[in-house]
Amino acid sequence: MFKRFVLVVAALALMVVPSVRAEAVNLLEGGSVPVPLKVAVTQVPGAPVELGAVTATRDSDGNLDVTAAYRNTGRHQITAVRIRFEVYDPFGGQLGYFNGVSQDPLPALKSVTMDWGGDEPYPIAGSVRARVTDVAFADGTYWQAPDVPNPVVAAEHRRLLKIYRDGGLPALLKALGE
Repeated sequence: MFKRFVLVVAALALMVVPSVRAEAVNLLEGGSVPVPLKVAVTQVPGAPVELGAVTATRDSDGNLDVTAAYRNTGRHQITAVRIRFEVYDPFGGQLGYFNGVSQDPLPALKSVTMDWGGDEPYPIAGSVRARVTDVAFADGTYWQAPDVPNPVVAAEHRRLLKIYRDGGLPALLKALGE
């Protein structure tokens, strides 16, 4: 009796599995409507560029396409803007990020809308967070969000820390030129 039951369950499983498998493949191949991505815009205090409307869509390969409107809020011409797009799964875990960079001049108090595509697929992305991280001005000055790591500063910090560990305070003061 038990053997017949197992055979019936196995036969039913074989009948069900191909249809489930076909539906899963269909979902991955873009056969159904993709889940819309939520977009959050974070305004960085003191940023010379203000983000406006930001939209994100996912193509059938899982790549993200982002459109962002932004405005130069200052009186200086901008030569480059970097916007960071952080990608999160539906549970809020960060999957990664990519940067949208524009090197098109942006006059004072003007707005522009740009499109960018991510360089890595995020098929399970649930939301995107956008924020301005870097701005370069025509006069050669530069603004950077305070929480963005600067590799030059980090390298100098490591160098000075090594000098301090190896030679103490006198060596550090000498390295600083005091």
